[in-house]
Amino acid sequence: MNLSKCVRSLIMQVGIYGLTLPFVDQNKKAIPTEVVLHDVLTNVTIPEYSEFVPWTREGEIEITKLQVIDEKLGIYMLPAFLTLTDVKDVIDVHMPYYNQRGTFGDIAPAYGINRSVQGVATSQAYMMLAGQMRSEPTFEYLGNNKIRLYGYPKTTVAFKVSCDHEPNGESIPDSCYDSFMELATLDVKQFLYNSLKLYDGIQTAFGEVKLKTEDYQSAESDRKALLDQWRDLAHLDGDESFEWM
Repeated sequence: MNLSKCVRSLIMQVGIYGLTLPFVDQNKKAIPTEVVLHDVLTNVTIPEYSEFVPWTREGEIEITKLQVIDEKLGIYMLPAFLTLTDVKDVIDVHMPYYNQRGTFGDIAPAYGINRSVQGVATSQAYMMLAGQMRSEPTFEYLGNNKIRLYGYPKTTVAFKVSCDHEPNGESIPDSCYDSFMELATLDVKQFLYNSLKLYDGIQTAFGEVKLKTEDYQSAESDRKALLDQWRDLAHLDGDESFEWM
């Protein structure tokens, strides 16, 4: 998603088009309105939005190449290419599908043993018994990019994680524009109200402009109501094959 497009739209929607907000940098120079709103989206909206529509990332790596925290307990650091932004949770860890030949890894397929009727039956019974005897590999995400692996062989594994979106917003799908802007508008209004309510007016080339900041006063409660509504719906997204919003 194009964050600059979002900023331009917000400037129009909240009624500050053509205004220079009363914020200055360390050199006492006015900060452009576009930069102010961009900071709000980067530091407030994107992290909050990522709670509901996270950035899902996948990748494969050999376990022996992971940074080891405690080898006896099987605790490792997630691969660096998955931690470009804050990791919220680990969705899945599995061996790549291309190297799984059967229920018990590299064992005889169901149509092995000369493909005779008795051979097929014996092979299937063996696979079922092997599957009952083994314990499935599993994992536990410990936070701070640390993960504990139980029962995985020292081979290549595939990770699937949910993360915060990139600060530039490019990892947010365009299909999420409407819901993102709904939250972004309330974030900007809340910021403007809290920042400008003590100002009598804003100086412009056309004289002093008095913003009706009272129009933004309900932004905080409206934002809370929106997030509560999203939290009530988020549990419906339990199936990873279904993307919420």
